[in-house]
Amino acid sequence: MPNLELASASVGTIPNETVKGRKFMLKRFWLITASVAVFVALQCAPARAQNCSVGSLPCVYSVKFICGDQSANPNLHLPSEPPVKPGNYATAVNIHNFHQSQKAIILKRALIANPENQPLGQTGTFRQVALGPGQAFEIDCSDIVTLLPAPLPPFIKGFVELRGLPRNPFPTLSVTAVYTAQATTAAGTQGGPVSVEVVPVQPFGGP
Repeated sequence: MPNLELASASVGTIPNETVKGRKFMLKRFWLITASVAVFVALQCAPARAQNCSVGSLPCVYSVKFICGDQSANPNLHLPSEPPVKPGNYATAVNIHNFHQSQKAIILKRALIANPENQPLGQTGTFRQVALGPGQAFEIDCSDIVTLLPAPLPPFIKGFVELRGLPRNPFPTLSVTAVYTAQATTAAGTQGGPVSVEVVPVQPFGGP
């Protein structure tokens, strides 16, 4: 005769082991689901704005500008040439703080670049601008003139400099320069073809 108690005990252990296995798999499933949810939340969370730096140095944007009328110079003889061909030139520097929460405190100034054989050009003093999240502003030739000491010649070229306050660098910005040029007629008046060039500007590492 078979041992009924032993048989019933053996049969009873099968459901228990099955339940334990199911509980283990269910627990593992929820752990994996929770891990995936945390990963997705971290990936979808808005990135925190970081201060702009190149290497270990804070960012400085140095943007070339050209403003005013360049007239023909009868004293130049080929192969000598003027800095640009005779015409009318304009520059607009667009600055966009594309971050959602971080404000940018910017120091801006302009300086004129003269040929090497001439005295150094004027350098303006820094002017502070507060640019909130999602805001933008423009520095055009009319603004550049106010950043430089007077008097100024009809044609100027140089750099617009953007940097952060000491020990308070700003976040990475979108800086774009728009250059417009119009050729002059033989009589020296405007009216020739117009060209426009858009140039994204990358930052340098500054002191």
